[in-house]
Amino acid sequence: MPRIIAISLAASSLPYASLCIGSLATNLRGDEPIHLLTDTPLDEERLRRAFAGHPRIQFHLSDPLWEDPGNPMRRYAGLDRFRKGHPCWRKLTDPMLLAGDGDEVVVVDPDVYFPRPFDFEAVGDGTLRLMWQKPNCLLPFSVVQKAFDAGVDMADHTDIGIAQYRSPLDLEWLDRLVTSLGDLPPIMHVESVVWAALAMRMGGGHLDPQRWSCWSNTQWKRVLKKAGTSPLRMLEGEDFRTCLAFHAGGVAKSWLAAPGAQALLERLAGAPGETPKGDPTILPFEPFTPEKFHWLRNRAKFLRSVGYYKVMGSRPPD
Repeated sequence: MPRIIAISLAASSLPYASLCIGSLATNLRGDEPIHLLTDTPLDEERLRRAFAGHPRIQFHLSDPLWEDPGNPMRRYAGLDRFRKGHPCWRKLTDPMLLAGDGDEVVVVDPDVYFPRPFDFEAVGDGTLRLMWQKPNCLLPFSVVQKAFDAGVDMADHTDIGIAQYRSPLDLEWLDRLVTSLGDLPPIMHVESVVWAALAMRMGGGHLDPQRWSCWSNTQWKRVLKKAGTSPLRMLEGEDFRTCLAFHAGGVAKSWLAAPGAQALLERLAGAPGETPKGDPTILPFEPFTPEKFHWLRNRAKFLRSVGYYKVMGSRPPD
């Protein structure tokens, strides 16, 4: 079964994406090509220059692929509108432009770092795999509320640093889903709401978080950042000794662009470093319940009322 590895990005992501995509091209075993999807000829040219040393990387302009008469997604007005809402949302649509029916699709964020030689796990059973995150990215709250109001089931702990499935997704259902959410704010996190809904629709589970690691913005890390801890010191607090991938979500992606980050990551991965032993564990998707959602929303209101977000220099989630 062919495997399509796809990354959607703009050239503005290169300060961290050059390190991450370079690590993927270097450490991925086998000879599968890595497809970069971008929006403008200028972006494509900048990406070609940045990855000229990696012959397995291929480059594509997304819009001409979308406009191709053979693209079945063009028939769905909701998908067409959704795709234009925010560049991050294209990770749900554009990788399928490169895939045939039955192909395995691996969607990778440009801020996922791969510290050692590895293979992607095979997913050919018609279900979905996502990374696991201690909280979740189900934001903004207004969109999550729309989903609950529309009767949409969502999975908890979803992180989309890596998503794997067999193409195509259920396009009719996906079109109905994004249409049911109405006018959507152009916020990247909406993507996670849709992936969480797909998880409950398709079944499957989370990739083993011991192997496929997602950075978590804990309260202790927030305090360290607020205290002015350097990017390299923040990275030193993460465990790279055995993981196959590290999703540097949120502010952590900027640390990868810091001078000396690559050398530090290579040292952390080899101190000592090894490939994880044993068979990978798949964690089943857990429903994100209205009760938990209301608790999170009330907590955010309380934190806003006591000035937490202002003190920490962060934005409220809604």
